[in-house]
Amino acid sequence: MDGSSLLEQFEQDDNSNSWIVTFADMMTLILVFFILLYTLADYDDKAFRARISDISVLDGEGEQISVIDYAARAGRDPEPLKAVEDMLGLNPSPDVIQTLNPKVYSDIQSMLENTDLSKSMSLELVGDQINISIDGRFLFASGEANLKESAEVIFNNLMQIFRENPDYSIAIRGHTDDLSIETEQFPSNWELSAIRATTVLRYFIQQGLDPERMSATGYADFIPLVPNDTAENRAINRRVEFVLEKKEK
Repeated sequence: MDGSSLLEQFEQDDNSNSWIVTFADMMTLILVFFILLYTLADYDDKAFRARISDISVLDGEGEQISVIDYAARAGRDPEPLKAVEDMLGLNPSPDVIQTLNPKVYSDIQSMLENTDLSKSMSLELVGDQINISIDGRFLFASGEANLKESAEVIFNNLMQIFRENPDYSIAIRGHTDDLSIETEQFPSNWELSAIRATTVLRYFIQQGLDPERMSATGYADFIPLVPNDTAENRAINRRVEFVLEKKEK
């Protein structure tokens, strides 16, 4: 191999390894960036102001005062550095969090806040599901499956919201307490909870809601919210739930 061949081989090897320099520069910049993030994350507003207050300036009258006092006198206040979470948008404001709630959830929440239905109804957002729980005492008499007049008031308010949000399926779930029932119409709590759920479903269908969006299931006393150890707790467990979930397109 002559001298020119060796030179060409050397130049090829040198060019093939040139990326290492760029890579090293990039890794150095990343390291500096994370050091900066760590420094900002440990930022202390009080310490910042204490350090700034140690810096003195001359005001318009020739007096020596701190930068903090001078800025306050001029109608300004030095704004401390923002935490790194705020700068990166990792601490959204409560207003931003509120807008992330589904519209149907916000509509129901607004209805509860502006009516007295909060006494009979509760609302919960669980993952992608919206759970509406209605106290059974406002819907049915003890051991019965016929709707009370107060139930129609509740359902008519929900009806409007359900109509405005047709892209949600509605699962109706009936629940009882653990006190057994054994009548000709309801041999057990299974029948009672199922017929109550079906009664609610039939009411909404009669009001014009699409039946394909809805289902009805009875759970008897197998999913209590609280232990069935007092009359008050049993009343809490007697309920009808609406579980809303956005339908897949």
